[in-house]
Amino acid sequence: MQNLQIMIVEDEYRIRMGLERFISNQPQYAVIGTFANGQEALNEWRLGKKAEVILTDIKMPIMDGLTLITELKEEGYTGEFLVLSGFDDFQYVQQALRNQVADYLLKPVDRQQLQDRLQQLYEKKQEIENVRKQQSQKQEQLLLLRALSSENSLADTQWTEIFPSGTYYTCRLQIQNFHQQKAKRDPVRFHQELSAVVRIFDTELSNQWSDSSFWWWWDQEQSFGLLVHTEEKNSPILIDRIAETLSHRTFFKLTASPGQILYELELLPAAMEAEHMELKLQPVSVESQYTEALSVNIQNILHSLRFAFKQFVFDDMDTALNRLKEELATAEQLDSVIALLQSSGIEMLHDVSKRLPVNDVHRMLQRLGRNTSQTLTASELLQGFENWTKDLADMCIRLDQHSDRTAVERAKAFIHQHVQEAITIEQVAAHVYMNPTYFCAYFKKHTKETVLQYVTKQRLELAKRKLEDTDDKVTIIADSVGYHDHKYFSKLFKKHTGFAPSEYRRLRR
Repeated sequence: MQNLQIMIVEDEYRIRMGLERFISNQPQYAVIGTFANGQEALNEWRLGKKAEVILTDIKMPIMDGLTLITELKEEGYTGEFLVLSGFDDFQYVQQALRNQVADYLLKPVDRQQLQDRLQQLYEKKQEIENVRKQQSQKQEQLLLLRALSSENSLADTQWTEIFPSGTYYTCRLQIQNFHQQKAKRDPVRFHQELSAVVRIFDTELSNQWSDSSFWWWWDQEQSFGLLVHTEEKNSPILIDRIAETLSHRTFFKLTASPGQILYELELLPAAMEAEHMELKLQPVSVESQYTEALSVNIQNILHSLRFAFKQFVFDDMDTALNRLKEELATAEQLDSVIALLQSSGIEMLHDVSKRLPVNDVHRMLQRLGRNTSQTLTASELLQGFENWTKDLADMCIRLDQHSDRTAVERAKAFIHQHVQEAITIEQVAAHVYMNPTYFCAYFKKHTKETVLQYVTKQRLELAKRKLEDTDDKVTIIADSVGYHDHKYFSKLFKKHTGFAPSEYRRLRR
C-alpha cells in the first residue's frame, strides 16, 4: 500500500516545519512538499506535484487557502483538503464547507485530532484502492472465463491462480426461444427486456453472494454462464429461484442447467462444455396435439423402452422396439411419431450424459436428429431410431467395462506418452472413455492426487532430467515439457523444487 501523499501550505515557518516533522514521522504518510502560500502550492501542482491531501492554512499572503481550494477544484483536483485556521469564524467555516473540505481544524492544532483525521483519509484511500483492484481483477477474471474452452491444455492452468482457492459451483441459464422472441418482438422493447434480465440477474446474484464471489457472462447470444465460489449445497435451488424470478418479471422464459460442483477449478472448461450440452438435453415437452393423436399404448411402450434402456436389458429393449413397430405401422400422422421419438431419445441421452464423454453426447444428439428427420419414411424412421437406441446402450456398456482400476493405469500411460504435448483433461478422459468430471473424481479417488497434480509432477520430473543431462536452454526445456509460457514454467519449477531452473542445473552438476 502506497503512502498517503500530503502537501502542506502554511505561511508561518515554525508551524509549517512542525507539521512536516509530525506527519513525516508516521510511515503511512509522505509529505511531498511544503509551501508558504497558496500561489506556490498551485504552481507546483500545475507542474505535476500530485498530492492526495492538501493541508492548508486560510489566512496567507499572495493567495489564501480558500482561493487555493477554489482554483485547484476548477483545474480538476479531486483529492482532499484539510483546512487550518486560527479564526473560529463562521464565515470561514461556511465557505470551507461549501468547498466540501474534509475537515476544518483550529490552531493551535490538536495533534491527536490531526492524526485521527489523516488516518481516516488513509483508510479511505485504502478502501478506494481495494475496490479498484477488485474491479480490475474481476474484469480480468471475466475476460478469461469468456475465453475458456475445453481445449485449454493442462499446461495452461496458471489462469486458476487469479481465482480464490476452494469449492465452486457452475451452471448455465438459457433464454428459451431467444431467436424467435427476437424476431417477433419490437427491437426497442426486446432490448429493454434483455437489459432488464441482465440488471435483475446481477441484483439477484448480489443478494445471495458477495460481488467477489460470483462471475457471470453473456454467452452465445442466448445463455448466461455462471461461476460461484461457495461451499453451499443449495446453490442449484437458489439459481432455479433466480431463473423463476427472471421469467416472472420479464417476457423471457429462462431455464437453469443442473450445474456442477467443482473441487478443482481446472475442471471448469470441461464442466462449461458439459453444462452447455446439458441445456441441449433438457427434456422436451411434446405438444398435446401430438400425444392425443397417438394411443396411450404407444406412450406406454416408449416408457417401457426407456426403463429397459436404463437397465441395459437388451431383450426387453427388443420387445419394446418390436411392439413399437407394430403400433406405428398404421400410424397416419408421422409428425406425431417424430415428436415422440425425439423426446424419448433426448430423455434417454439425458439419463446417461453425465457418464459419457461430451463429444460422444454431442455426436449422438446430432445423430438422433438425422435418424428422426421428417424426410424419412416410416420404416426408415423406426429402423434408424432402433439402431440409435442400441448403439447408445452399447456405448454405455463399453464405458462400464472400461471403468475399472485399469482406467487409472491407462490414463497414466496416455499422460506419459503425451506429456510433452498440450494435452487436455478431455483428451485423457476420452482415452479411458469417461466423462471428464467423472474421470477426475475417479482418478483422485484411486491416486489421492488430481489429474493436474499428476501431469505437473511428470512434466517437472522430465524437466529436471533434461536440466541435469542436457545443455539445452531453459526456454527450450520448458517448451519440450509442454510449457510455452516460460515465466510460468520457471515460477512453477521453483514452487515445486525450491530452485529456479538455472539454479537447479548448477547445483546438480
